[in-house]
Amino acid sequence: MLKQTLPLLLCGSVLAASPAQAANVVDYGDPNAPRLWRQLAALERHESREVVRILQLGDSHTAGDYFTQAYRSRLQQRFGNSGPGWITPGYVKNQRSAQFLMKMSGDWNMRISRGNPENLPVGGIGNLPAPGAQAELVPKFPLNGMYKISVWSRKVNDQPVSPWKLTLPNGDVRELSPPISADWQMSYVIGNGNDLNSFYLKAQDNPAELGGIAIDALNPGVTVDALGIVGAMQRVTLRWQQEAVSDQLRWRQPDLIVLAYGTNEAFDPKPDWDSYYQDLKNSIRLLRQKAPSAAILMIGAPDSARRTGPGDYVGCRFRQPSGLNHVKTIQRQVAIEEKILFWDWMAAMGGTCAIQRYASATPPLAGQDLIHFTQDGYEMNGEAFYEALIQAYQRGRQGKG
Repeated sequence: MLKQTLPLLLCGSVLAASPAQAANVVDYGDPNAPRLWRQLAALERHESREVVRILQLGDSHTAGDYFTQAYRSRLQQRFGNSGPGWITPGYVKNQRSAQFLMKMSGDWNMRISRGNPENLPVGGIGNLPAPGAQAELVPKFPLNGMYKISVWSRKVNDQPVSPWKLTLPNGDVRELSPPISADWQMSYVIGNGNDLNSFYLKAQDNPAELGGIAIDALNPGVTVDALGIVGAMQRVTLRWQQEAVSDQLRWRQPDLIVLAYGTNEAFDPKPDWDSYYQDLKNSIRLLRQKAPSAAILMIGAPDSARRTGPGDYVGCRFRQPSGLNHVKTIQRQVAIEEKILFWDWMAAMGGTCAIQRYASATPPLAGQDLIHFTQDGYEMNGEAFYEALIQAYQRGRQGKG
């Protein structure tokens, strides 16, 4: 994993943020941040048997799981590893899990929420199997010890639902209680992990729709759940079934919710900035209501550019999407008004034109679309976020805010 940082440079007439400024996670008064820092401190001192759960919701930058894996691995090395955590319900095209290779057999009908309201859980994905269809979860890291395997699902018709058949890595076969209604419900079993051996989740007759899987180690530490959707905007969180949001956040009890949206809003050809501002506030208030103990941290949109088409000339070779400055201004304004934590990803990259420098680096740190990063680029930025989070933790532990 990369541990380097890019120099922060002058670009045009804009001076990029200083390293100290760019690295900061700013606390605009989040009431739950002190609790989060205390929990992490107790883990670091080996005085706690708790799990600190971090839930990141976002767009493709989250859905690729490179950024999240970079800071996940560092946090788990420092505070303890409580397992892979919450993952999407099967393989999603153009998305990946850093922790599992997902192999789907048989017929699956996937629904993904990007806009219109749908009966979907947290994460915005439902996956309905045909009878006999199977999901194989192949660990990318050894899993040994005891794990709790939780499955969220719901009925899709009036017929009795058959239970999920779960085969554990050691060969044990279990059945998970089937849902009894069209609302999303959770069932779980506890079993052993075994190195890199797979978990198999098989649908039987009249299966339920799958809405999420979590694999948690029964020991203290940190989990980082990465639930992203390619192409998603922040407002997608308001489209999920509210009962499911309540139930799932009450079950998960996240200690920190990370919101990582903004890129797709910046490229929106017909933006409504008043609606974006209000949707952003409503989304944060909804999450605050459903997870009242969680600190909330917004990651500002990273730098991006257009190779062709309309945009703003800001002194770089390629134009900046016209909405990017609007998005960044609104994100910070809402972070201040809603009293949450905030990390300026674009400033940490080096400010204006950074994505173009990333794409020109050797090896490249960004793709030629000037929107997404390479694996190295995501890992470097995930490391930068980890360092910023640790600095905020150390300031908070010392009572310096």
